Amino acid sequence: MHGGNNGGRGVRCRFGGPKQGGEGKMGKEELDTLIGAGVHGTAHRRNYTPYVVIFLMAVAARALFVIFIDAPILFTKYPYFAEKIAAGDDIGDRLVDLSPFYLYFLVLFKKILNVDWHGLKIVQSLLGTVNCLLVLAVGTRAFGRGAGLVAAFLFVLHGNMMVLESTLEPTVFVLFFNLVTVFLLLDPTARSASERRLWMIFLGAGFFAGISAITKPNFLLFFPIAALYLLFFGRIHRPFLKRMGYVVIFSLAGCAVIATVTVRNYMAIHDFVLITADAGKVFFHGSGKGATALEGTGLVDEGFSQEGAEEPDYAHVLYRKKAEALTGKPLQPSESSKFWFKRTLNSIAEDPVSYVKLEIKKFLYFFNDYEMHYIASAYQEYKRLLAFPLVRYGMISCLAIIGMGLCVVRPGRAFLIFGIVAVYLAACMLFLVQSRYRTPAIPYLCMFAGYTIVVLKNMITEKRFEYLVVLLLALAVSCGFTHLPFRDEIRDVDKWQQATKIHYEMAGRPLFNRGNYDKAIEEMNKAIALVPRFAPAYNLRGKAYAIRGKQELAARDFKTVITLSPQQAKGYKNLGFLVLLQGQEEVAVAHLSKALSLAPEDEKVRAALQKLKEE
Repeated sequence: MHGGNNGGRGVRCRFGGPKQGGEGKMGKEELDTLIGAGVHGTAHRRNYTPYVVIFLMAVAARALFVIFIDAPILFTKYPYFAEKIAAGDDIGDRLVDLSPFYLYFLVLFKKILNVDWHGLKIVQSLLGTVNCLLVLAVGTRAFGRGAGLVAAFLFVLHGNMMVLESTLEPTVFVLFFNLVTVFLLLDPTARSASERRLWMIFLGAGFFAGISAITKPNFLLFFPIAALYLLFFGRIHRPFLKRMGYVVIFSLAGCAVIATVTVRNYMAIHDFVLITADAGKVFFHGSGKGATALEGTGLVDEGFSQEGAEEPDYAHVLYRKKAEALTGKPLQPSESSKFWFKRTLNSIAEDPVSYVKLEIKKFLYFFNDYEMHYIASAYQEYKRLLAFPLVRYGMISCLAIIGMGLCVVRPGRAFLIFGIVAVYLAACMLFLVQSRYRTPAIPYLCMFAGYTIVVLKNMITEKRFEYLVVLLLALAVSCGFTHLPFRDEIRDVDKWQQATKIHYEMAGRPLFNRGNYDKAIEEMNKAIALVPRFAPAYNLRGKAYAIRGKQELAARDFKTVITLSPQQAKGYKNLGFLVLLQGQEEVAVAHLSKALSLAPEDEKVRAALQKLKEE
């Protein structure tokens, strides 16, 4: 069975054939019926009660999250650039560092509504409730009502999803467009659609696939999956040329949407960039020398270098500047991306064995329970949610692995669900496996997880305990697979996360900026206790000591910064000004001159040196 026009019965996985009467040992056909029981034959009955229940649960869960858990802090990257564009400013090359759809959505949001950016969090959380309904709809279409309802329940109560929905990043829109695309592609195979309507459905699916790609480009990998599905799994009783025509309609619609961004990029910066120009940078993060399954590699003191930058997420600019410095010529954004691709491929070629090991570990980590956040407020919210009895990623993934195993032989319409999980698994293995990179796969993992739970229920109802024991053993193995690996690495990474994101970014720096220097010192002490080699914590603590008049302690911290980060100007600069206040002009000139050589754009240091020379 290939999941053609089967009357909306849901996917039939693993085995085939009707159940035979009689008693005795369960055969392959009987087990197929058992697995399918309660999954087939329900999609035609229009009962909207499950949608109402899921909607009310989703609204309640997200309202509680926003009220009690959500940190009142904004991730300012997109609002910053949206405000500039809304004001008519040219943001230059930064245009190709940003999600096109999300950027312009925020521009319209600002121009039309002109409300505080915190209101956007509410809008995105509401869209998250719509996604819950789409999970129910797609899960029902692919696996049947029972599995769809369980999938939606898991998705509603997945705590980390609520974190990412309320973060001012495009994740919630990616999920929405992906789910609409999959639903539309499944729709013609789920019921008898007239030929006159089919081309419109595939046109709509292609349009939403294109919108998804210009929201996050890794969805480009889904286009060949969709083509394979339309050719070999959806409505296969149609003539091959008709199926090929559907593929062409879908593909042209998606490409037309993407082309608008490509043309915009060329007209704005005179560079051929398909959607965004950060693929080479992110490839380097995830696969360059020093990358691990949990953490990407980067430039030396990359985070420290971004502190004090005028623009948020300044790493894109740093990477272009670094590429230009290494090549000795100015580079367009696309050329910079190619440079980092080539540099990373060269490092892989030098040690292919290590790269293979890294990819295996990335594969394992894709299913691991631990969430790796790069946004400080998101990490803080995630840690808070661990105290509540919400659904975690590891629970979803371990159930989903069993569901995929049950469906792998004869996927039918589940081919699309397999395909989109494979797309984001491939993207994570190619780039990074941080939380936001694997999040778009969660709705579909929930569907496989829901299918597993329905199968377990059916086995209990039918009292087929011998099969139930086998499935429970497989589930135990799957649970170990998703929770046990990386324990030591996760412990160390979580220490780093707590030190850098909780004590430094969320507590220490805001306290320092508000003038609460003693409390800031306390938070820096906690950060340094967790990560003794974290230079920014010494730098901030040194500045707080200096303001409090503890010059000896401040000098000690600035010297530590120089030791840990000798290529950063901040340690030399702060120590230079400190000794200048102490009357040590010659020492100050030495330190400030070094700072200026590392940061020639620092006018404050330049002015101080000029004054010292005049004196």
